[in-house]
Amino acid sequence: MRLTLSDVRALPLAACLVDGGDEPVAATPEWPGLGAACIEFCVRGRRLIVATRPPDATAAALADELLAVLTATAAACRGAQRSRVRMLAASCRLLCGRDMRATGSSREALQLAGDGIAARATLAVETVDHTAAAVSEPDVIALVLVQLAVNAAVHGGARSVVLEHTPPVFTVSWTGAAPAPPRSPEAGVITSRRHADRRRWGLGFARLAADALGGTVYPPRAGTDGRVESTFELGLGRLALPLAAVRDGRIERATAAWEEETGLLPGDLTLAKERLDALAGAAAGAAGGIASLDGWAARAADGVTWVAIPPDDAADRLRDVLDGLVHERALADGLPVATQATLRALALSLGARLGRDVPRMPAAAWRRRMLAVVPRLAPEIDVPAFEGVGALDADVTAVLAARAGGRFEVDGDTMWLYLKRRDDPVVGTFADADDERVRVS
Repeated sequence: MRLTLSDVRALPLAACLVDGGDEPVAATPEWPGLGAACIEFCVRGRRLIVATRPPDATAAALADELLAVLTATAAACRGAQRSRVRMLAASCRLLCGRDMRATGSSREALQLAGDGIAARATLAVETVDHTAAAVSEPDVIALVLVQLAVNAAVHGGARSVVLEHTPPVFTVSWTGAAPAPPRSPEAGVITSRRHADRRRWGLGFARLAADALGGTVYPPRAGTDGRVESTFELGLGRLALPLAAVRDGRIERATAAWEEETGLLPGDLTLAKERLDALAGAAAGAAGGIASLDGWAARAADGVTWVAIPPDDAADRLRDVLDGLVHERALADGLPVATQATLRALALSLGARLGRDVPRMPAAAWRRRMLAVVPRLAPEIDVPAFEGVGALDADVTAVLAARAGGRFEVDGDTMWLYLKRRDDPVVGTFADADDERVRVS
């Protein structure tokens, strides 16, 4: 889908097209400037930058530290464990919107993928030898291949997979039947780039990764010799923003990302017609402004209604970080106890900052875990004997106590942690600036 400068100015987003030197080429009226929290999309040598709502400072600090701990942990690991933690760190870097300019080789990507598949699924893996080629973000490529392989096992009944690279395409193939398409009634699941629309995480992540690397992931299809293959093609440089131009109730033009997200092709009249008609009506009444409906945005300009599915804001991307950590939890198996506890505490604290509940533990299990973790994080702190019903997750409590530098006090079924320090994002998640103590039971 080719966009003119007039098209860019009519997009239903706070957006700006910039050249290779970050000089603005065209912008919508709502564009706030480059200082805002943004998501970038490649557009044939230029970049379309879309402003989003930034996270609060504490959530951003927790995400930054989580990423820093994962990166440092990966550097300290060896062998397959290093590969796995590298991929886990790469997934967080992608979802946090960090710079995606690391380089490596296609062989490195396939080696990482093999290590990741071994952690995630019971699959035999064969890698086809090839002449190594330079690639961007081999860790992220590997994560996509791991997801395609896991999908082959879960949805395609694969017992073994073959990984290969024929530039610019990475392929995962297996013997079996192709799974039903993700949006078919048989599959019963939906995946999406948007957090709110996603019921299935894995392929949603694969699409986000492909978007960041200027490529696309193709669904399983019949290959040769009775095999099925999923492919990840790089180097396309396409606009990965789901975007369509609608005229007279008909989709006139659309990006491939739009077709992937909605299943609606240019020329379609009936599918989602009511939603498109409602959006068109709202956009017509917005006097050139942006109208929104159920996560879609629209603007009317020169007889065309531009409809876009905006990228998630920072809070939803951070929720994706948490979902990714859960989804890829096997990649962190075998890490030292203190590292596991710190990563879990940071993730749960970030979740709490985003409105998720922090789990609680029965008192006996809480004390056992505290006795295992606290000596490694803060040996000067005494773990109290607590006989109440339960308490805040032990990893969170241990990290909170280590960073607050305080002491515990037990009064019957109630347990408090007194605070000496508050200038820490974990402490700030559970305590206000003027709090002297935090209840942990």
